Amino acid sequence: MTLRLRKLSSKRAHSRAFLVCIFTLYGCTSITNEPYYFTRFAMDTSIEYTIMAPKRKLAKNAMLKAHQEIERIEHLFWEKDSTSEIYRFNQSKRGIETTEEVFRLVRQALEYNETTRGAFDITLKPLLDLYPFLSDNPVPPTKEMLDSALKYVGEQFVETSIRIADSSWILRKSIEQASLAIGGFVKGYAVDRAIEVLKNNHIRNALINAGGDLYCLGTKGSKPWKVGIQNPRETEKLINVLSLSNIAVATSGDYQRFFLFNGNQYHHILDPGTGIPARRTQSATVIAPTAEEADVWATAVFVLGHEEGIRLIDNRTDIFGSAIDSSGLIYYSKGFGRFLIE
Repeated sequence: MTLRLRKLSSKRAHSRAFLVCIFTLYGCTSITNEPYYFTRFAMDTSIEYTIMAPKRKLAKNAMLKAHQEIERIEHLFWEKDSTSEIYRFNQSKRGIETTEEVFRLVRQALEYNETTRGAFDITLKPLLDLYPFLSDNPVPPTKEMLDSALKYVGEQFVETSIRIADSSWILRKSIEQASLAIGGFVKGYAVDRAIEVLKNNHIRNALINAGGDLYCLGTKGSKPWKVGIQNPRETEKLINVLSLSNIAVATSGDYQRFFLFNGNQYHHILDPGTGIPARRTQSATVIAPTAEEADVWATAVFVLGHEEGIRLIDNRTDIFGSAIDSSGLIYYSKGFGRFLIE
């Protein structure tokens, strides 16, 4: 069951895209540990670190190791990196032999396609390539172009297998045009791995924000971390503030990466069934045990819309979500309210 609360302002979104859809609100600190802030860049976005530590040197050393792990993951998975395994797969005719880590993450992503009823699909790259988000004069693809690309989209075109004889990890494609867009999903995975690095370096309280994919480790001082959720139509304002500790949160929104054409907005979150931007939702926020899961389910809820998306989340006991529909009404899953700050 979902709860409808209120209608947001219908003002049009700003014409510039926002890379970060959630931002942190900082609260009190403890006497022995201070917050140290660092910013680095990876995976086409700013990575923001807030690390609680007694000395800046300790915080910085831990951050550098965590960011090194994010860069390692970027080089493995980022499809825009010509040295990555995913780029190599996309350029191949029938697939590649790869590492166990890449194999397992791709297989996990394909399994998410099933659990999200097809709303989360990493095989969308042939469709995404049709949208010129970085062009100075962008023009959306025609229906004929979309219909042609849709022939190459679907998890049925990608197969994972293990060659037992020599312990080889294989990613195969049944058609040459099949390709993967795994970058957005990998951001959440990278945040989770970076958090593990911080833990291994004696950091017990920290927050990592990778372009809107966040993990809140421990607390900030004596209180949970506070995370603000942007209003998708007035992005300088908040619609909610969350209180989070040892948990992840991610938001998918139609205001993050888009272009305008003939007065219509074309954003980057595509409906895998049609190839056009999903229109049921303005934004979706998901709280989950890992940033990887939060990232996946925020995309899924956005694509499915609040009714089906939140119904799926309500079947889980460890994932909570909210969605703002196309008219500006907010809906919450069961249990989401306990994270809200009045």
